[in-house]
Amino acid sequence: MPGAWPVVGHAPSLMRSPLDFVTSLAAHGDVVRLRLGPLPIHAITHPELVQRVLVDDARHFERGRLFEKAALFFGGGVGTVSGAAHVKQRRILQPAFQRGKVADYTPLVREAVEEAVTSWRPGRVLSVTDVMNDLSFAMLTSTLFTVGFTREASAAVQRSVPVLLRGAMVRTILPEWWTGLPTPGNRRFARAIDEMGRAVDGAIAAYRAAGKDHGDLLSMLLALRDEDGTGLTDRQVHDQVINFAIAGIETTGATLAWFFHELGRNPAAEARVHEELDAVLGGRPPRHEDLPALKYTGRVVMEVLRLYAVWMFTRRALTPVRLGNTVIPAGGEVLYSPYALHHDPRWFPAPDAFDPDRWLPERSADVPKGAFIPFGAGAHQCMGNTYAFMEALVAVAVICQRWRLCPIPGTRIRKTATVDVHPDHLPMTTEPRGGEGGGGAG
Repeated sequence: MPGAWPVVGHAPSLMRSPLDFVTSLAAHGDVVRLRLGPLPIHAITHPELVQRVLVDDARHFERGRLFEKAALFFGGGVGTVSGAAHVKQRRILQPAFQRGKVADYTPLVREAVEEAVTSWRPGRVLSVTDVMNDLSFAMLTSTLFTVGFTREASAAVQRSVPVLLRGAMVRTILPEWWTGLPTPGNRRFARAIDEMGRAVDGAIAAYRAAGKDHGDLLSMLLALRDEDGTGLTDRQVHDQVINFAIAGIETTGATLAWFFHELGRNPAAEARVHEELDAVLGGRPPRHEDLPALKYTGRVVMEVLRLYAVWMFTRRALTPVRLGNTVIPAGGEVLYSPYALHHDPRWFPAPDAFDPDRWLPERSADVPKGAFIPFGAGAHQCMGNTYAFMEALVAVAVICQRWRLCPIPGTRIRKTATVDVHPDHLPMTTEPRGGEGGGGAG
């Protein structure tokens, strides 16, 4: 692909404007050769090839550079490892995300959201990005890690996650020597790793001291035993908690923030969400069995997931693999972008338009496999996808029953890409909902 700089290749373009860069790739073909410093990378832009890499030929690939870099800082948890280690960890953790368990989590998530909105007052300007990140952490700690995080530890985790996400992506794109420089960004990254680690280790120590089963993921991790009766070390538990915190805070927070941004600038969609919530719930709190009936609200969540997907993932070929007319050599890096796939007009007409009804069954049936992958696909698909979708639906149901979040005229919202895509800022004004199902001012 043209536009490579001497020595550093396409890294400056990718860093400067990542979303524009990845959405431009399809114009250069189904497989596009890039260079990050001296490292050649092949970007795949066609859903059929993405489906092959993630599903059909997945045995010929491991997770690649992004995840390898992440494992150096976030540890060898289920979100970073490949191969047999990933299969084993996923088998161990899967019971925490089975449908019955997700149903058990639903009232806990609802209570966390209800508690979070009790402090809202009419006419208050909220920093919605921060509020939704706080809420996603509250939902996570109400279900998966129910005790052990002190107020100070919680604050440390929430401060650290965005720094770590950006730092991991920067370290994927820039050359190795750069990470050793004493730059302000590198120092912030090192502090965030240290803060996050201390907070998680403190939570693990609190669980160990309590010696109780709290029925959550952390209790399950501490209780696990191999065939020989050996449990996980504190370091292994630490890595899993870090992985889930990294995956479960800012991504969910960003989804919720974008949801209210889109409702705020699409009054007709907002009215349909409110009408559906009033009709299905009749003013009472949402239960797990209500969620399938929130069809339009679910389509809004789907459309938000399409519009604001993670912008880059990687894989590495274990053997030579032919993709289209290109042979990826063993050890070759492959890049794919859910964000770019979701904004490709070949698969999604008017891709930048907010259109929840594109997810009606009769319309979404034409979306090819590999074109819509907000949670990935295949063996490495996010194991918490059902949990995350439940969180989003419950959160928006509780909030929208009680409140409207109104945009502030003249405020320009920009997309910021770290690993996820989130608003650079999102101030909105709280307005109590009136009428049937409004639920008062909280």
